[in-house]
Amino acid sequence: MSEKIDKSKIKNILVTRTDKLGDVILTLPLISEVRRIFPDAKISFLIQSFLNDLLLGYEDIDELIFIDKYPTCGERFDLIKKKAFDMVINVFPDYELATLFFTADIRHRIGTGYRWYSFLYNHKVKEHRKFCEKHESQYNLNLLKSVTDEVKDEFIYKFKYTPFEKEALSIKLRQHNLDLNSGYIIIHPGSRSSARDIPLNTLAEFIELFAPEYHNLGIVLTGVKDESGTVGILINGIEKEKRVRIVNLCGLLNLKELLILIDNSSLFISNSTGPIHIAGALKKKIIGFYPNEAPVNDKRWGPLSPDALILNPKTSGGSMSEITPREIFDNAILLLKK
Repeated sequence: MSEKIDKSKIKNILVTRTDKLGDVILTLPLISEVRRIFPDAKISFLIQSFLNDLLLGYEDIDELIFIDKYPTCGERFDLIKKKAFDMVINVFPDYELATLFFTADIRHRIGTGYRWYSFLYNHKVKEHRKFCEKHESQYNLNLLKSVTDEVKDEFIYKFKYTPFEKEALSIKLRQHNLDLNSGYIIIHPGSRSSARDIPLNTLAEFIELFAPEYHNLGIVLTGVKDESGTVGILINGIEKEKRVRIVNLCGLLNLKELLILIDNSSLFISNSTGPIHIAGALKKKIIGFYPNEAPVNDKRWGPLSPDALILNPKTSGGSMSEITPREIFDNAILLLKK
């Protein structure tokens, strides 16, 4: 293990996670632990700009830096050099970033010990994430253990929104015949190829089972704009008389609005994709669909909610079609009765 650092000399910290939504959500407990251990340091988070709506004002983050706003190596070097960071935690392994932090002469550079360019880090953690022996958020916390023995294995989230933000979303949703306080479940059918998805016809058959039994609950479909085709196929696969309570919000919400929608829902149903980790962070009731195989199984990528039920194929290496509509329905009832 690398030598420990003098905490009193760490005043300016950068954490990086420049990939997808779910990966960033699972990095937030690391940021909260950095804040607890270095309470007086400035903490910056290097991410993609599409996450601004969700993370602007997040309690433990002093500054958001958007990597896509600095497209060239020269611009990135000038930025990082000017910021004069004392320590960087390079959560998502990236050769260009590792090189950048080395050439910018950041004193403490934390990263994986299992890439060919790991010599660019002077604090390394030797864990192969591909074997899925731990949860992704635990792997993230373990990076910090390379420089301090004070790390607690806690997964803390501090998402907040104001009454004004909730009311603004309520007004928007009324145009789609949805009341935030009326009771609804959310089905997020896509994953943008980040996972192996459950077949759409399985979800359609689940809705046909669910709608007559829970006619008091709305069924909200979510997704980004380019998933509109997927959601459309799902809706068309449902018997017309059982579509009455369906509200299609695909492509209509920003990430902060999605968070508020999820927080006020009765149940969230999804493949392994970013929004399931928002639901996990909010400790919602969740049904998640996951394959059995590493590196995409629920042991590494499951939602961090005590009320999450994970459904897997019946056989090792099995198809997601092995998960049945009745299985989803029975587990939905189980969670809704809790």
